[in-house]
Amino acid sequence: MVEFVEALTIVLAIGVMINWKSSLLGAGAALVALAALVAIFGTTLVIYVPIGVLRLVVGVILIFFGMQWLKKALLRYGGLKALHDEAAIYEEKISELKARGDIDPGKFNGFGFLASFKSVLLEGLEVAFIVITFGAAATSIASGIWDASIGALLAFLVVLILGLTIRNPLTRIPENTLKFMVGIMLVTFGTFWAGEGMGIKWPFSDLFLLVLAAFYLALSTAAVWWLKSYGIKKYNHEYELEAVTNTIILILKELFNFFCGDWRIFWGVTLTAILIRLIENLTLFSPFKPFTYIILIIGISSSLVIALRREITGVD
Repeated sequence: MVEFVEALTIVLAIGVMINWKSSLLGAGAALVALAALVAIFGTTLVIYVPIGVLRLVVGVILIFFGMQWLKKALLRYGGLKALHDEAAIYEEKISELKARGDIDPGKFNGFGFLASFKSVLLEGLEVAFIVITFGAAATSIASGIWDASIGALLAFLVVLILGLTIRNPLTRIPENTLKFMVGIMLVTFGTFWAGEGMGIKWPFSDLFLLVLAAFYLALSTAAVWWLKSYGIKKYNHEYELEAVTNTIILILKELFNFFCGDWRIFWGVTLTAILIRLIENLTLFSPFKPFTYIILIIGISSSLVIALRREITGVD
């Protein structure tokens, strides 16, 4: 729902300022492309990837996604980052479209089509990855992907109905709260599945998901209190792409920003995963095996804290 709300804001702006034909055709084309991605890559996962490897990869991807969302939500709640305002984004997009000059509302408009297509595709890619990763982690992968797709479709229909009803940005949906909750959920499931993929035996089996969720919620609450204690933002650090001419490097940076966006989180989670694999597979570290799940939680939590500290002080 979070991603669909963001995409709907752009689609509405294009529909109002250019025409609904171009806007809706672009959004529809993007949805078809996203459905194809889920179908193709979901099938590939079912056939070729072993379940252990899949759980590890799925878990790490969810941790990266969740940490990215959670970090932004915490910075907003802590007063160090502006709250995400769909109304302001809507007005900004309207102003941009007006600046392009007179547009014939009765004709198909290539710019409107591409702008709508791009916004829905980019926001929808996160939905597609979440559908694939959650579905792939289920006991039956084919059934899991189908169930996750139904969940995404329901979210889309809810946002679509609201959008058709009010034809305005969905400012009443508390997106920052949703993003915070989804961040907690993704990191929780990601930690659990990554741990299973590394060979960790969680205490109380699936019930430990509740413990993980409670822990990350408590950590986030403490982080907000810590961030608020700084008062006025002391350091304004933005992760921007450097001006590079190498297309491959630019694409890799864009992919990194899409999946993770923060090198401290990336290396923290990666090094923690490597350490746990060493403990699980080398007899030298066998005394630490009963504590691998604690090490995993500490490693992920520390990565988030270090990333937040970087935002405040500018010091690694």
